[in-house]
Amino acid sequence: MSISKLSEALNRYDQYGIIRVNTFQTLYVVICLFLVNFIFGPPYMNQLLPILGIGIIAAGTSPSYRRRQQVVALFVVIAIVWYICVNLVVNHNLATILVNAFLLSLLYWLGRRIPLFAGIALVCYLLGIILPPLKISGNFGVYYNLIAMCAIYLIVVIAAMNLFPRIYYNRIWVRAVYLSVSELTTILRLLASGNGDFANSKHLIGLYRITSGLTQKEFTFCGRRVNIALLRIYSYLTALKMQVLPTNSAALLAAAELCDNLCLQITRGEKISANAWLIEDLPQNIKFALQQLIIVWNKTCSKV
Repeated sequence: MSISKLSEALNRYDQYGIIRVNTFQTLYVVICLFLVNFIFGPPYMNQLLPILGIGIIAAGTSPSYRRRQQVVALFVVIAIVWYICVNLVVNHNLATILVNAFLLSLLYWLGRRIPLFAGIALVCYLLGIILPPLKISGNFGVYYNLIAMCAIYLIVVIAAMNLFPRIYYNRIWVRAVYLSVSELTTILRLLASGNGDFANSKHLIGLYRITSGLTQKEFTFCGRRVNIALLRIYSYLTALKMQVLPTNSAALLAAAELCDNLCLQITRGEKISANAWLIEDLPQNIKFALQQLIIVWNKTCSKV
């Protein structure tokens, strides 16, 4: 009972599983870093581990397999440059303050155009303060070694992230499809009962955001076809709500049953044998969109 309650709480907080998958990947990458450190014991780990660790955590909200790697690389590069600027002289003076004020202003200026930079600016500023200082400040040989070690460890992090199975990120998309179709079933039943009081889909926007993070070309193409089919269905249901198209309660209930079957097959990862064209008196546009949804699912998405 307690496990089911925990699962329900996680599903409410993290509907698509993005945070859970990203947390799993973060732990996996951090373990790889600690193994490399345990085997080789390289220098500057007191400085590098916090930067790499915070960089991985900073990308934790992105549903994109590739964008997470880009965020980590961008954060680490900016953070290491900032850290070197903070430790540029032995005794911090007015010049150090002016250089860091310029960098902070530059990042916040970029943050007005790209919101990601505003968060990076704040975290980099804090890192420059709390990280242990270099033993020999002002020695450029130390900086070269630090940059070289940072590059090596960044390669290790990106390689570990690439070895993480992409199927987990595809399953995030499948979860979003399931919730969108489940919401579609509820709307169809509301329309069949004569109740047109339903809000716009809250999962369709999330589905489009997640689709942009898919990396396999074939799967991405089919995923976008699913998005288009769902968008068409929601558009036609809005037309039914506004009484632009004729409404047939029996046909809408049959379509709701078909969507229920689709939800069940999505959960099991199986193909769907139903045919939307067999539903009589359902508007042709909705029939076509439902059939396209079934075809695309049976072709590629059921393999996920």
